[in-house]
Order: sequence, then C-alpha cells, then structure tokens
Amino acid sequence: MDKVAADRGLAHVTQKAGRGLALVFSVIIVTVIAFFALDEANARFGALAISVVIVALSKPAALDRRLGRFGWVIDLGLIAAFLYSAVWFFQVKAELYTGFYIATPENILAGLAGLAALIALSVRCWGWSLVIMALVFIAFGFAGPQLPGLLEHFGMELSDFMQIAWYSFDGVFGRITGLVADNVLIFLIFGAVLERTGAGESLIQISTALTARIRGGAAHAAIVASAVFGMMSGSVAANIAGTGVFTIPMIKRQGFSANFAAAVETAASSGGQLTPPIMAAAVFVMADLVGMPFAMVILAAALPALFKYIGLFAQVYAEAVRLDIQPLPKEEIPVLTSRDWLNSALVFLPIAALMLAFVSGKSPAMAGLVGVVMAIVTGLVLNPAFRREPQRILQALADGGISAAKIMLAVGVIGVVLAVINETGIAIRFATSIASVGEGNLILALILAMFGALILGMGLPTLPAYLIIAIMIAPAIIKAGVLPLAAHMFVLYFAVYSSIVPPIAYGCYVAAPIAGGNPLRTSFVALRISIVGLLVPYIFVFSPSLLLVAGEFSWTELGLTVLRLLAAVWMLASALGGADPRMGVLGTGQRAIRLLIGAAAMFPMWFLWAPAVAATVLVGLFLPRPVPLGAANSN
Repeated sequence: MDKVAADRGLAHVTQKAGRGLALVFSVIIVTVIAFFALDEANARFGALAISVVIVALSKPAALDRRLGRFGWVIDLGLIAAFLYSAVWFFQVKAELYTGFYIATPENILAGLAGLAALIALSVRCWGWSLVIMALVFIAFGFAGPQLPGLLEHFGMELSDFMQIAWYSFDGVFGRITGLVADNVLIFLIFGAVLERTGAGESLIQISTALTARIRGGAAHAAIVASAVFGMMSGSVAANIAGTGVFTIPMIKRQGFSANFAAAVETAASSGGQLTPPIMAAAVFVMADLVGMPFAMVILAAALPALFKYIGLFAQVYAEAVRLDIQPLPKEEIPVLTSRDWLNSALVFLPIAALMLAFVSGKSPAMAGLVGVVMAIVTGLVLNPAFRREPQRILQALADGGISAAKIMLAVGVIGVVLAVINETGIAIRFATSIASVGEGNLILALILAMFGALILGMGLPTLPAYLIIAIMIAPAIIKAGVLPLAAHMFVLYFAVYSSIVPPIAYGCYVAAPIAGGNPLRTSFVALRISIVGLLVPYIFVFSPSLLLVAGEFSWTELGLTVLRLLAAVWMLASALGGADPRMGVLGTGQRAIRLLIGAAAMFPMWFLWAPAVAATVLVGLFLPRPVPLGAANSN
C-alpha cells in the first residue's frame, strides 16, 4: 500500500514537472515570436521533442493502477526513444537538405523509435481514433500491390516509409508541422490566458443578462459563451468541458431536458471552431493551403458562421415555445453593473487588439502575441482577483503549453498520414473519382465528400481533422468545379461537425455526462438543432457570394441568398422544433409543410426557392394567431 502511495506521489511530482516544462515551452514560443528566427528544421523537431516530454511527464503512465511501477519504465523508454531518434535526425539533417539522404539500419531503427514514441503518447492525448487512422494509412502504404482497384499502388519498403515519414520535410516534420509551430501554438496560449483572466465568467454573466428576456434565454447565453471560447479552443471536447460545467446546469434549470441542454452546448462548442476571427486556428492553415491572406479567409467565414448561429438560436427558441418556457421573471434577471460592462473588456479588448494587429499587416504569430499581451494587461487592470494572484499568468502559460504540446503530437501523427497519401497518390485518384461523379451531378459529389469528411474527422480535434480532410477531399470537389475557398470551407465545416455525428459523436460523450443525459440521444438532438449549420456549406458552394470574397461575387446573389436563408431558418426551426411563436405548438401536417418549404428555400433553383420565400412571407404575415382557449370560452 505504501509503495502504491509513493508511486502516486511521484506521479504527481512528474505532473508538476510536466506543467513546469509546459510553462517553459510557452515562454519559448512567446520569446521566439518576439525576438528570434529559428532554423525551420530545428524549430519543428525541437517543438515536437519538448512536446513529447511534456506529455510523458504531465500524463504519466504510472497513474494507471494496472501498470504500477512498470509505467515508469514505459515513460522513460518513450522519452529515451525520442531522444535517441533526435541524435540520428540531426546527424542526417544536412543530407535531408541536400536530398542525398541514404537509409541505414541505424537511422531506420532510430526513426522507428521516435515514431513509436510519438504514436504511443498521442493515444494519451487524443484516444485511439487518431492513432487507428494513422495505422490504417501506414498499412495501406505497405499493402499497395495486394489492394484492389482504386486502392492499388506500388507499395513501400520500410526504408522508403521511414524516408517519407521521418527523414524528410514532408512527413512528421513537414510544412504543416512548421505552420502549426510558427502560427498556431500562440493562439492556444491566448485562449488559456483569456480563461485565467476571468473572461469566461464575465462573458456568461453578460450573455445571461442580455438574453434573459428571451424565451430560452439561458440556452442562448450558453451559445454565445461557447461560441466565443470555442473559436479559441483547438478541441470541441475541451471547450465543452470548460464552459459546459457552467452552461449546461443553467440550461436545465430553465426547463430544458438533459439531452437538449447537452446538445446545445455541443452544437455551440462545435460551431465555435468555425467562428472568425480565430476558428480554432484552422484559419491559418486554410489560408496557407488556399493561398489567400488570412484576413480574406476570416471575412469569408463571417456570414456562414452568422447563419449557423441564427439557425441554432431559432431552434432553441422553437423548443422553448413548445415547452412553454417563459423568459426569466424580472426579479431573477441579473442586473448588469458598470463593473460587469467593464469586465466585458476582458474578452473584447484582447480580440480587438489581435484583429487590429492583423489588419495592420502583422504576421498571425505576432498578432497572437499582441492578443496574449493585451489579455494579460486587461486582466491585471480590470480583474482585482487576477491582480492579487499574478501566479495565474504562470498557470495560464502552463495550460497553454500543455495544449500546444498535445496539438503538436496530433499534427506529427497527421504528418505520417500525409506522407503516405503523397507517396501513394491516393488523394489524386480519390479526387479524380469524385470529380468524375461531379461532372454529372455536383450535389452527389458534395454528398460523397461530406460523408468522407464526417468519417475521416470522427474523434479527431479540429485542426488535425481539417488537415487530413483538406488533403484527401478538398481537391476532389475543386476538380468537380467548386471554388477552392468554398471547397476548403466546405470540408472544414464537416470536419468540425463530425464531433456531433453518431456513432462516435465524441463531443456528445463529453457533454452528456455533465447534463446527466444519454450521449447517443444527445447526438441526434445536436444534429437536429444544427441543421442550418449542416446545410450552409451547400449554400455557399452554389452561391459563393455568401463568402464575400469569392471570385464570382454578386450583390444580387448575396441579397437573394440571405433572403432564402432567413426563410429556411424560420421554416426548418419551427418544423423540427414543433412550435412557432405565432402559432404555438404545431401539428404533424403543419410541421411537414414547413419542412418542405424550408428545404425548398435551401435549393439554388429560383423555381424552388422563390415560392418557398413567398410561402414563408405568407405564413408570417397572414396566418392568424390562435385564439387562447380562455378567451374563446369568455365569448
């Protein structure tokens, strides 16, 4: 018993050491952005190496009672394996630059050791989904000659695999790893600092007060809070765990079911990953892949995100009407003081400073650094508790360092997948196959791409999910005739929404226990209330003016698209929610008719959407309100 206690005590010591190293990692990231320019290979390998050690220390295997002291052997072995691989990586680095790398048994063994450590520690961070996908692609690379039809290729030897996956600048240490290390990690630190300054509590307080007079106000407040913090989180699950503990009980107290409360939090947190200006840092990778300025991609994401949330608000409102949930009584509505409004600056000033840095031409990394500094300054100035506890700054940097380490491991594993994809050419063949379908039926090609994105994205954090799907699927719908920006935005949407799609629905598995609900039922509710968000990608593919910066922009198309989207939102929300603020609870026939009208409004053909918009106006202006039963009896 004493040995067990001693082991657990030592494990907690290593966790503190891991957090200390994570703090150092954050300081290194900030310092490099502010003052230094590193050799790209050194930066990529160094970021991954320190990430491996941070994860091994902060999530020690010794905490697993089944492993006991053998856990220490595992952790020391993983760290030693990666350090051994580091020695060989830097020995052959000059050969990698010149292209004259030659595989030897020694450096192959070293690469395998590093790759095994990377994959094993990724399981601790993200579970098995990411690793299983990587192992499937590795097996696909070796089994090429034995595969049928479209999947057949020349195959790989072990030396070939190690060269593309480890000893090149296309695999684990490829361009994407460099892009994330250079531009994305600072935004994870930014989100961690914002959370520690008390910005979350201020945002929930203000959102609750502003939405309390609306039916279902608590759920609306949760949507706002989760949207703001979701855009800065690299993980849907992390955002749900962070904000859901506050918002889900608040939604339930107002009268919504446990499954609905969990679904609202999951849908809002998922949507936050698509909300500009940060979009869970996927915006920086997308801008690089599409070849557009970051500001243009941010602008393009604005209207789709707006309508996604309008649809979510409408679904919540319809549910509140159906359940006869009234606004909060006046005496229960929080009264916002001047201090509350001042505290709102904890959220909005850092984001405004970040955006101003973008607009003024700063790099994404420097803009993120400006946001971090502004968040710390506003926290010290506006939050007395933050000022009294300056150690919160160190805690925030440690939190950000751990998040950065975890995302680096995920991106490293994705690098292996991308290396196999590039070597085998499967992405090009897959793209050609979907494009050939798209020549006759673009809708069918988009549906195939949607299911491919949902399947590939299941269980993955936002950025790794987008990376793999952007390489595999975006080229397919571009070949089918879709604008590159619209294609990448399309696959990003479904990479994110894979978090609410059963049977994996990993976001729902985080939210449902908090609410006391059922994860599978929660996922179906989340799908229902996210219907507009799921359909918006189809809208901007066929009406790219919704993206504002598309090459085929038209004010007329934009105006008509907005009009039919508003009609679709109302009809779909009332049909699926089963209630309308004018008509009250709807019957089955009324819901079916509204569902047809909403679906028709989504189609780009004028002979479908024009009558649908007209029918929506007719419903809104001319259908009478139902007469309350008491009033009818009094006559």
